[in-house]
Amino acid sequence: MTPALTTDRPRRTGVAETELAPVDKRAQRREARQAQNRSDILDAAEQVFGEDGPQNGSLRRIAALSGFSPAGIYLFFENKQHLLLETMTRRGDEWTGIMRDAGKGDDDPMEMLHRIVDLAVDFFAKHPYFRLLLRHVDRGATMTESAGDIGGHYLEVVTQIDHIVTRGQEMGQIRAGGGRALSHLYSVLVNEFVLLDAAGPSTAANGISIGQFHELIDGAFRVIQKSTFTERKRAR
Repeated sequence: MTPALTTDRPRRTGVAETELAPVDKRAQRREARQAQNRSDILDAAEQVFGEDGPQNGSLRRIAALSGFSPAGIYLFFENKQHLLLETMTRRGDEWTGIMRDAGKGDDDPMEMLHRIVDLAVDFFAKHPYFRLLLRHVDRGATMTESAGDIGGHYLEVVTQIDHIVTRGQEMGQIRAGGGRALSHLYSVLVNEFVLLDAAGPSTAANGISIGQFHELIDGAFRVIQKSTFTERKRAR
């Protein structure tokens, strides 16, 4: 007996997904372009605010550097203040992430403090316009207060350093004193060093070298006053 023919076709459950795939890809490309455009504007803003200062930095120059019209910037940011806020928050978030990673583990506490110095110097060497920008803001604030605290991360960073200092005190490595006070002092010292024009080179006629700054940190925070850090060779 020949089976009856049917006009019903199997249901293709993947049709909707297949038809939506090109749309999803277009949406992803559009989002990627928007993210890149936003990043380009932030890069230009960082340069302009760094060179000219937040007050004198103009949206017109930022637009010219980023390839947008001044009106185009308002598609991404509400106004100049919002752009400045996002410019500082971006690097503040990045620095907070670096600090978070640097504070992980049970490494030697003093070595961790020295490592943070190197990371800070490298970070600002990578972002020279952001370093210039921070020099325009309140010099009484640390770099984390000036930038990262906008995103609410200052407490996290200070707590991270406080944890390192407290552990160093428990191990007999770091001098006695309030952990939070020592952490803030350390942050201010690192902040002022990286904002100096001399920060970065191995030698500096008008400042101190990074090696000399490491000696200063060692002498200020290590229990044993005679620095042992000078015995290490640092390739800078």
